[in-house]
Order: sequence, then C-alpha cells, then structure tokens
Amino acid sequence: MNKIPTSEIKKLRDITGAGFLDCKEALEKSDFNIENAIDYLRKKGISTAQKKGDRTAKEGLIGISINNSDKEASIIEINSETDFVARNSDFQSFVSNVSKLNLEQKGNIDNLLNVNYSDNEKVSAALTNTISKIGENITIKRSEYLIVEDGFIGTYIHNVEKDNMGKIGVMLSISTDCEKNIINDFLKKMCMHIAATNPLAISPSDINEDILKKEKDFQLEEINKEDKPEEIKNKILDGKMKKFFTEVCLLDQKFIIDDSIKISEYISNTSKQLNCNIKLNKFIRFKVGEDF
Repeated sequence: MNKIPTSEIKKLRDITGAGFLDCKEALEKSDFNIENAIDYLRKKGISTAQKKGDRTAKEGLIGISINNSDKEASIIEINSETDFVARNSDFQSFVSNVSKLNLEQKGNIDNLLNVNYSDNEKVSAALTNTISKIGENITIKRSEYLIVEDGFIGTYIHNVEKDNMGKIGVMLSISTDCEKNIINDFLKKMCMHIAATNPLAISPSDINEDILKKEKDFQLEEINKEDKPEEIKNKILDGKMKKFFTEVCLLDQKFIIDDSIKISEYISNTSKQLNCNIKLNKFIRFKVGEDF
C-alpha cells in the first residue's frame, strides 16, 4: 500500500476538521483523492452525528441578529452538551453564521435548515458536519423574530461569550416618534431589566390564561385553608393577585436601576424627558437550557 504523505493528511484535516486517523482512513478508502475523502468523511460524520443525536444538549448559546435600521431582529438558541463546547470557536462561528441566516429567514427554523450555509451545503448539512467535527450533540432549539414599522427594536446579551452571543438574550420592540439615537439608552436599560427580572408579560391582560388560572387556583387553595367569610377571601385573593402581577408583569415591576419607581413610571418619565411617545409592543427573552 502506498504511504500517504503527511502533508495530504494535514490538508484534509484543515479542510474538514476531522481527526488524523479519520483523515488517513478517508484518503486510503478514496484512492488518495481529496474530494472523495471529504465526501467519505461527510458520510461517516452523518452516521456519527445520528448516534450523538440521542444525547441531551442543554448548554450552548443565544444568538441575536438585527438589521441596520433596528426595525427587524431575530433570536435563536443553539444547544451543545457542555459549556466547554459553547466556548469553542467552531461552535461560536456556527452560531454566529446561523443567527445571521435566521434573521433573513424571519425566525422560521424549517426554512432556516434548508437555506445555503455555504456554497455547497445547507444549514442542516452544516449542523451535521459541526456535530461530527466537535464530537457533541448540537441542536437548534428555538427562534423568534420581531419587526416594527413605527419604532425600533432594542437588544441585549447577558453573559457575553462573543459578539451578539451569550447565555441570556433579550429583544424589545417599541413604537415611538423618537429618533433612534435618542431612545438608545432607554432600550438598553429596558432590555437589561427584562434579562434580570424575566417577566411573563407586559401587562396582566397579556398573561397566558392557563398560567393565570393556575395561579388563581393555587392562591384560592391556600386561602380556603382558613375559615374566613367569602368577602374577606375575595379581598385576600385580590391582594395576592396584585402582588403576583407586580412580580411577573413588566409594567408593574420595580425598575432594577431605580426601585423607587415602577417600569410604567420609568416609561412615563422618559417620555416626558425626551418629549416623545413610547409604547412597549413585545419582548422576547431566551435563556440557555430553560424549558418553554
């Protein structure tokens, strides 16, 4: 058998990121043809990736992309098995590239998987190859997209690993007649607040009905343990639900930067200070590994 030059093995490793022995085997099985060896490794990688697919991926990164006008933005969670891989440059490069494509696809994961990642492979193939190269299961868990015509979108990344990637990501859409440079500080502080407090909704009317019913049922169960008149029980329930809203509704929460005011007051004060209208439309908050 002809001896394979080390330079050829190195060349194949540089192209594919595969291990030394895998590259040596691929060249032997492909009659020393680099292109055929790449195909061989890809097929082998797909098989390896499928086996890894059963392993749980709970670590990873949140990636955010926003367009030049700050009127469209997307957020995506891509998971790995370990935090070590989340700091891997190949994984971070994959997350960054997919995040940008996710914005183009308006957060539609099905479409995202079928667009070109590079000239010769789709995102789905790039995912498989990244799994094979890194050696851990990697999953694209979820994504969202925001667009606004009469305002702007603010974004924030907490626990930043690299540009626009980290462990918590927030996007906030507002309607306003302010110029973007004037409203920037407000958007940043609001997104930081959302990252820290994890509200369920902007206002009580926005809370999911199932969550609201579950909370009311829980409080009633606790209240009914005491022998009190129905009128008193109703007042107690009303008080407990108001407390619940101050904890989970963005507008009712105490502002983390100045806890002497609520978020609703901070918005009102900022509107007066900047002499413009501000209305919160929607926020999205992703944290790596959380259930949803």
